[in-house]
Parts: sequence; structure tokens; C-alpha cells
Amino acid sequence: MTSVRNSGNSHEPEPQPERLSLRWAVIIAVAAVAAVAVSAAGGLPAAIGTFLAVAGGMHIMVA
Repeated sequence: MTSVRNSGNSHEPEPQPERLSLRWAVIIAVAAVAAVAVSAAGGLPAAIGTFLAVAGGMHIMVA
């Protein structure tokens, strides 16, 4: 039994999921490193705030 998705009636390839751009990967990596550094002294709330602040700031600067 063939499913509708794999029926072969459509000759178009299935769309590929959008990949994370290198810019976003770098922003996330830098923000994560800063958050880990701050979490040692300030705990989880400070780390989350740092991650969001650094990621947001870098997004504005790079965009």
C-alpha cells in the first residue's frame, strides 16, 4: 500500500528545512559562552539575561 506522500504523483522534490545561517550560529555561540561565564558568578537568571542581551545586541549590530 502506497501512502499519499510517497505516491509518486508529484515530481517535485520535497522541500528541505531551512538551515541555520552561519551568522546565527556565531551569535548563538558567542552568547552561550558569555552566559556560561556569567552563570559561574550570578546563577541561572543572570546567565539567561546575559544570553538574551548578547544575542539581541549582536543581532542588531550584525543585521
